[in-house]
Amino acid sequence: MAFENESKSPQDVLVYTDDPVFHKRTVILDLAADVNCGDVINPTTGAAYTAADGDDCAVSLQNQIAGDARSLVISDRGCVFNPAGLVVATESKSAAYIALQAAGNRIADANTTI
Repeated sequence: MAFENESKSPQDVLVYTDDPVFHKRTVILDLAADVNCGDVINPTTGAAYTAADGDDCAVSLQNQIAGDARSLVISDRGCVFNPAGLVVATESKSAAYIALQAAGNRIADANTTI
């Protein structure tokens, strides 16, 4: 049961990772808006992912407030994501899933074997 102010954690977003160290990386970004765990973003700009971003796609694995030179932990490769934990605009969802898979990740479904 989620409460109004309860935020997600990586356990809500990740089903499995191939490697406990190399599934994530840290980037330094000037964030125009707050980023929450599970947000699908453009890892170059920190903005919410749109289909126009193409393969430039990652998932935030922490919450971070907006501001200049913010450190943000994002997904890298070898992740299996829980689609219920990902936050992406409906019109960009299929493009985001394709971009995440192109980066070496998977999106879990009822038939995913790990």
